[in-house]
Amino acid sequence: MYDRPLRREIDRVALFSAHEHYRPLSSAAASLEAILENSYLGPLWTSLTPGTNEASRAAFLQELGVKSCLVWLKKSLKSIYGAREELHERNWEDYNERIKGEYHDPLHALRIYRDRCRFIGIIQDSFWNPGESWPEHRIFYPAFRINSFLYGYGPAAKDHNGNSARLLYGIRSDSIDEYVSKMEEVILSKVRQGCVALKSALAYDREISFPVADKRQAEAVLRKDSPSPAEIKIFGDYIFREICSIAGRLNIPFQIHTGLGLLWGSDPMFFEPVIRSFPEVKFVLLHGGFPWYHSVAGLLNTYQNVYADLSYLSLLSPTAATAALNEWLEVSNSVSRITWGSDCCSPEESFGAALVFRSVLKSVFCGKVASGYLHQESAQQAVRAVASENARKLYLEGRKT
Repeated sequence: MYDRPLRREIDRVALFSAHEHYRPLSSAAASLEAILENSYLGPLWTSLTPGTNEASRAAFLQELGVKSCLVWLKKSLKSIYGAREELHERNWEDYNERIKGEYHDPLHALRIYRDRCRFIGIIQDSFWNPGESWPEHRIFYPAFRINSFLYGYGPAAKDHNGNSARLLYGIRSDSIDEYVSKMEEVILSKVRQGCVALKSALAYDREISFPVADKRQAEAVLRKDSPSPAEIKIFGDYIFREICSIAGRLNIPFQIHTGLGLLWGSDPMFFEPVIRSFPEVKFVLLHGGFPWYHSVAGLLNTYQNVYADLSYLSLLSPTAATAALNEWLEVSNSVSRITWGSDCCSPEESFGAALVFRSVLKSVFCGKVASGYLHQESAQQAVRAVASENARKLYLEGRKT
């Protein structure tokens, strides 16, 4: 086949996952049920559980049977655990025994990331402990989630992860200047500890528009026992833009959750005024803004400080990811501003995400070669850029500390 060299390149190319939520499993806790619960098939995302008997497991698998996340997790599990068949209700316990046996090896998870996923780098967002650093895991680089700073205005205020800057970092002040100064100290400390990106998941808390806010009104919120929703938004708007200023001074990429979340407020175009206001900040628009990946294409074309990221999108919908990547390649002023991540909590699901991402790469780049849009060599160079080189350069080179 004319595209065999390109397909071989995609099969063996190293990947850099720009977004991950790995939650380690102990050998005692390891099970198929634990992997499913911590995946996009868990009750948090689907409101479904597999139950404990063959009938309930069959119903669970049938209900989710055509969902991309399940299709690729089943392929991943079969490959990793050497099963003869993909997961079904009758071989459920066989998979469980295989999983439990492998997790007695403390390096099992790391080997999946390194040898099967072929990850050379992972940006880890530990939302349960923002900025958590694992220097012993050499391919992991922490991101620092900043949501809690928008919820430090009162002792009872918390973000959707249950975090507050008051509780996490002891930031208590009725002076907005002092609050921002202490916030910057925390961020700088996290960067010096090894964080390579800031991360906003505020799309789960509020809309992602952050208009310019009055400083005096924002400070007044710090002095109120029960601020109104409108006042809370003003405080958040002000603090978020201060975080953008800090990101610019530190030259650290700022990952922004776009799409999904609170769907009504997560369209990437809501974030356009911030992108325009801070041209010095590298904003990474995670998840392709799904379902608004056309909006991400427009922003990628218009603003040189925008990076388009396929994290989770290829696993959620390979069809959408293929369409998005095709479009982004055509409109971007540089292929260097397109990245990818698996956005998973377990190595098993990450391997499934890596498998489907390679499938998306083949669909896109082999299609562009077949149509004459790209030559083989240009396509291979672009594959390496999107798969790993872009993220490595963005997160690991040129930082200020």
